[in-house]
Amino acid sequence: MLMPSFRHSVVFRMAAGYGLLLLFSVALISTVFYIATAGLLRRNIDEQLRSTSRHLVQVKAQNGIGALVHDIYSLLTDNKDSDTEIYLLLDAKGQKLIGNLTAWPAAAVSSSGLRQLEVERLGRHSASRLLAYRFPDGNVLLVGRDMHDVRELEHRTLVALGLGGVLALLLAGGGAALFHSQLQRRLRAIHRTTTEIAAGQLDRRVSVGTSRDEFAVVARDINDMLDEIERLMDNARQVSNAIAHDLRTPLGRVRAALEQALRSPQRDARLPQGAQYAIDEIDGLITVLDKLLQIAEAESGIRRGSFEPLALRGLLDDIMELYQPAAEPLAIDLRCTVEGDPCVLADRHLLAGVLANLLDNAFKYAGAGAHVEIHAAQQADHVVISVRDNGPGIPEAALARATERFFRVDASRHQRGNGLGLSIVSAVVALHRGQLRLANTSPGLKVDIELPSANLSKP
Repeated sequence: MLMPSFRHSVVFRMAAGYGLLLLFSVALISTVFYIATAGLLRRNIDEQLRSTSRHLVQVKAQNGIGALVHDIYSLLTDNKDSDTEIYLLLDAKGQKLIGNLTAWPAAAVSSSGLRQLEVERLGRHSASRLLAYRFPDGNVLLVGRDMHDVRELEHRTLVALGLGGVLALLLAGGGAALFHSQLQRRLRAIHRTTTEIAAGQLDRRVSVGTSRDEFAVVARDINDMLDEIERLMDNARQVSNAIAHDLRTPLGRVRAALEQALRSPQRDARLPQGAQYAIDEIDGLITVLDKLLQIAEAESGIRRGSFEPLALRGLLDDIMELYQPAAEPLAIDLRCTVEGDPCVLADRHLLAGVLANLLDNAFKYAGAGAHVEIHAAQQADHVVISVRDNGPGIPEAALARATERFFRVDASRHQRGNGLGLSIVSAVVALHRGQLRLANTSPGLKVDIELPSANLSKP
């Protein structure tokens, strides 16, 4: 399987999205900064013009036109703001009394108020901010400011923001490329490992290292999944080998017995015996296949629809009634203790089969004169059923594999069996969403089955 092309890559889309988001953020911040800066400058200029105009209007109102002319002259000759200040005083006929404008449009003095106009200041063209005030006697006062330096500042601000935008674009591109490279490197490592596994190298694993990021979590999950797959594959191979062995051996015995019967001088007498032997061996094979089908059925979960609240006291009484006659000839002390009225949501026949398997194993391996005890009790929101004997138990090294199909401890291979009993128990317990625990009690083996409890009082 190939990695997706660049334009179809989710990594590319994420990196591009990251870059565009960064550029949009920089553009938005720059726009807000420019508008706020330019607006603040213009508001300050307008406020300054209004303040100066109010002062000059008060001078005329208090001291007359001569005082106003004198104040304007003082402002024009004080060498303060001489490169930006604009003053103009006209009489009622529109004649210039004093000022530093050499030409102005009629709109500049046609009415009171602020406006942005082109004028000539000291013989030079000037884009200016102007505030006009018309006196009741017809005189007109014009106070203004040359905006060349403000426009220059705004231009430089735009240039700086533009350069910042270019730098942000480069950084966004570099960051996106780095982001893309890092993600691609991690994804390629996972892709390479999965490709090698698909090619048959089941022992390969994704490198995790010391990282604790999200990719490390995904890598660990993948490795855990691969470990489980490898375990299941090994288990499947072992099961296949065991099935092949368990089928080949009895079929070989059946063939040998029938061949001997056919070749025997007492053919007529030997054939019925050989046929009966063949039937018994085939019945044994059918039993093995039936148990495998039981495990497959339990693992598929198709029997979960038949679950119902089940009182354990009645089930265990039936089990005791069934197994007491088998225990007496072997002098096995079989006891059952039920605390309270535990109830589980279960399939009665499946759970009875589980208990039967456990008791069969206890009788088989603990042997004559053994002590076997069944105990059931409610614990919080679950029920624990325990089957305990005082037999030899299971070696600690083999305890973890006891529920594998066809697994048998070497010491028990001389006894009749196929190693499927505990596999069925494990599958049925898992079907009931329970837990199975095996522990050596020295002497003996204790098997705990923990199942979710049910309430018989609920409909």
